[in-house]
Amino acid sequence: AGRLSLNRLVDLMGAGPARVYGVLGKGRLAAGYDADFTLVDMKKQRTIEESWIVSPCGWTPFAGHRCTGWPVMTIIRGQVAMREDEIIGPPRGAPVRFLEARGG
Repeated sequence: AGRLSLNRLVDLMGAGPARVYGVLGKGRLAAGYDADFTLVDMKKQRTIEESWIVSPCGWTPFAGHRCTGWPVMTIIRGQVAMREDEIIGPPRGAPVRFLEARGG
């Protein structure tokens, strides 16, 4: 009790936000969807280092935390974007499409 299955975690972090925000073509691996996903080595252990942080603040509350399960490859729109801790190629950001426009 109190634990998420891996399938539920993937749903909450992938399909969940796409459902909540109505983002088209995201959140699952299926025909007609962008091929965005990360491969995780569930046995690999690493300690988070602050020197890796590339955000404007430059720090993380997770520095020094030892993790089991580590991303080894990220695919964005079917192209390898990260492999074994190395960024591959330029950023591939693109506008997302929504089910409907939300007024303010």
